[in-house]
Amino acid sequence: MPKEWYISFHGGEEKASLNNIHVYSTEGKELRKALNKKSLPSGIRLRELRGFVFGPDKNLYVVNSYFEYSEVLKFKGALNKDGQHDFASVFVKRHANLNPGIDHPFNVAFDFNGDLYVSSQNTNLVARYHGPSSKTGQPGTPMPIPDDLDLARDAPPGTFIPSAKLASNGLLDVRAAIFALNNEFLYVADRAADCVRIYEARTGRYLRNLVSRTDKLDKPIHLLHSPDGRYLFIGSGGTDSILRHDLGRNSTSVFVTSKSGGLNGPAGMAFGDDGFLYVASRNTKEILRYDSEDGRPSSKPFIESLADNPEFLLLVS
Repeated sequence: MPKEWYISFHGGEEKASLNNIHVYSTEGKELRKALNKKSLPSGIRLRELRGFVFGPDKNLYVVNSYFEYSEVLKFKGALNKDGQHDFASVFVKRHANLNPGIDHPFNVAFDFNGDLYVSSQNTNLVARYHGPSSKTGQPGTPMPIPDDLDLARDAPPGTFIPSAKLASNGLLDVRAAIFALNNEFLYVADRAADCVRIYEARTGRYLRNLVSRTDKLDKPIHLLHSPDGRYLFIGSGGTDSILRHDLGRNSTSVFVTSKSGGLNGPAGMAFGDDGFLYVASRNTKEILRYDSEDGRPSSKPFIESLADNPEFLLLVS
């Protein structure tokens, strides 16, 4: 089966049909919606979808980010006869007392143990949840707070990386959180602090700032590893550019220069199989392409005139 692009959009009440993951061909043609809305039970609504990832169980985990719908939904990884993913369950649900840490979530990531991590914009923390095959706790429920965290006050259940309100090295304005390919570190974009912070993946202990203002980073949002694991790509929202950090040499350079190719509001990023880096240009409602070696833009957008602001994208087999 050929590969396809999955793209989430900002969505909202006024654009109900866009509250889905939309599927495009590798030629940029819109094909269908990925999530089967008809399979949703009563009371479950898709609203402002953000990050999504295929889990260790091959199922699709999707962030529902709108405030009262703050949750992570699980859809079956296998496609139905219409080429869509059927609803499976609410995997992580917000609860005022049992799980207040997930609030306006942004993205999701699994660690090497198969547990799930969720960054939330309103609580400015990264929370950790028992994974779908967990043998230590009920899947989708908050995991214990790491012993190494030095918290100034009580933190929400599941807290792994705290907010600045809870710890001195906490997050001011969290966005993307992704694991190093060797699973040793967790990289977290802190938009308001203009930095990408690095934490020990096993304990949540803060190590240092990996990239900061001195590297020309301004309002980081999305993060992406190069396929070979050598580089970390960082969308710099304040400069409409993309930085590339060499993890081996610990050096940072501008990879896509400011507004190159029409970039305005860099959002989701992904590598294609064709030697290009694909980037969602949020404010121009386009998907742009750049040479994966030198960052040169293609002569025209991969997809233009989208109906809404693109958020995350993923090339799916």
